Amino acid sequence: MNICKSYIISKNGEEFSTSKYCRIEEVDGVNAVYFEGEIDEDIDRELGAVIEIDDLNISKWMADWRKIEFWCVPAFGTEVSDIPNQTQCLLYQNKSEKYGVILPVVSENYKCVLEGNPKGKLESRLYTWMDGFKEVKALAFVFAEGDNPYALIENCVSVAVKLLGNNCKIRKDREYPEIFKYLGWCSWDAFQIRVSEEDLISKCEEFKKKEIPVKWAILDDMWAEVRDFYDAPYETREEMFKLMHSSKLYSFKADPRRFPNGLKTCIHKMNEYGISVGMWHPTTGCWSGIDENGDIFKEYKDLLIKTENGMYIPSYEEEKAYKYYVAFHDYLKDCGTEFVKIDNQSMTRRFYQKLDSVGSVSRQFHNAMEKSVKEHFESRMINCMGMASEDMWNRSLSPISRCSDDFKPENREWFVKHIAQCAYNTLVQGQFYYPDWDMWWTDDSQAMKNSLLRAISGGPIYVSDTSDRSRKEILEPLTFEDGKILMCDSIGVPTRDCLLEEPTCNRKIFKLQNMANGCGILEAFNLNKDNLSVSGTVSPSDIEGLDGEEFAVYDYFSKTIQILKLEDKIEITLNDYDDCKLYIIVPLKNGNAVIGKTDKFISPKTYEFLDGEFKPLEKGEYAFVENNKLIFREY
Repeated sequence: MNICKSYIISKNGEEFSTSKYCRIEEVDGVNAVYFEGEIDEDIDRELGAVIEIDDLNISKWMADWRKIEFWCVPAFGTEVSDIPNQTQCLLYQNKSEKYGVILPVVSENYKCVLEGNPKGKLESRLYTWMDGFKEVKALAFVFAEGDNPYALIENCVSVAVKLLGNNCKIRKDREYPEIFKYLGWCSWDAFQIRVSEEDLISKCEEFKKKEIPVKWAILDDMWAEVRDFYDAPYETREEMFKLMHSSKLYSFKADPRRFPNGLKTCIHKMNEYGISVGMWHPTTGCWSGIDENGDIFKEYKDLLIKTENGMYIPSYEEEKAYKYYVAFHDYLKDCGTEFVKIDNQSMTRRFYQKLDSVGSVSRQFHNAMEKSVKEHFESRMINCMGMASEDMWNRSLSPISRCSDDFKPENREWFVKHIAQCAYNTLVQGQFYYPDWDMWWTDDSQAMKNSLLRAISGGPIYVSDTSDRSRKEILEPLTFEDGKILMCDSIGVPTRDCLLEEPTCNRKIFKLQNMANGCGILEAFNLNKDNLSVSGTVSPSDIEGLDGEEFAVYDYFSKTIQILKLEDKIEITLNDYDDCKLYIIVPLKNGNAVIGKTDKFISPKTYEFLDGEFKPLEKGEYAFVENNKLIFREY
């Protein structure tokens, strides 16, 4: 890497260039690039400073970039000039076949993103969204090159977190809540903006009748008192969203029409079914803020600010934001709430620009939010609509974050993009958080693929079927009888041969990998955008960190095995979108191994050894390999 130019841009567009602005420091095998410079004029708030980079010798790349305000998607290419603006992590391979990672950060005041320019150079762009700065002093990005792309990303994140020192943590230092180790359900796709106590209790009754072991539920959008659309009709999904996005929060309480007995009573009734309840709320009160005629405005007006478009929302200032969240969370906890899902997080620029720097704003309101959630719910929180880097780098304790935009039922074209979005976003976001790959329907025509995808994710699993439409048989491969998820040991990410390949435009299979109890978990999908057949290979070497010399490769759906060495490969073809594969790759010892319970996707989690003796964790059929032959036994 060569830094060929660095400059500051003034508010009137003048460039101040000098090579002295940049400083590079090597830390634990990772290079940290600092920008340090000052001018006499105000710095442009939208593009304050630029570091221009060349000599990367990139042959192909994957950019995890923020396509819209809240969500990131992967992009792929071979030309540096095509790297999109708002790239939050760049993974590449150079012409010497070494991998490289460039990871821009959000520092005390400045946010950094990457973009290729027309000259074929890579630009690191820093800005504050705030007027009045005359100095740029920030860690801009970290970078490293090497043979292992997964280790490079992990090391870059770990070093950057350490250098920032802002209480952000890597995923391995965050505690995964016990409640999310079990199957969940969400009200959103089921009841949308008309969610009510009556419907919720009816759904609980359905779970009981069908013996579906849901252990937690999210009361999602529009449970609260919002009077803007009382009696307002809507016929289409678009009209529904228009009503929803125009809504203002009147009070912290549940809507009295749809929850006539109050939120506490509703939660208590749901608890009687063995279901813990979490509450959804956005950072902004509701989608259009706080109702100036309502109870919240009257009591907490001094904790709110008025935005440029006339909305009232909670202040970003840490003390005021903390008091707001405490007031809200006091009520929710008193009602029996056990966790929260906080939405609409990546709204810093829209509502708080020009009030303070992006680094300061995001750090303060996340500190306030995290502190209140820790005190009220022991940090049990799902972060949502918060994939912007200013959010990613500024959460201290909360363990889970959404890695995709919203689920779309019965949409095969969307599902192809969804798999890719979850997988590649998890490469980056999964270094900080356990990935939430969103809710889904068990009666969708792609339900089996959805369940298979969630099984390998390494994060929470929850569905959102409406009344009388939940299918127990779709959920059974994912959990024990008590609803406990058979979770992989790490996060689901693309295999090495898929990292830098656009999976929707080639004729190759797309593979995801994870580990469970020392065994490899490998899934193969067809993501070809034209629904053409795809081909490729499956190998034990696809699993990063898998130990052993010889392996049983168990095909879950055909219940067959092949015995392979580490580098051996199986040729497979997937004919269309609905064709997919699950392989359990188990190290052999003298030709013997345990596959696990045959009706569970993550079968290595269905047994354990106590004092050297095999112990099944649930009754049923188990698969074994003995003398390189597959056998089945009932327990």
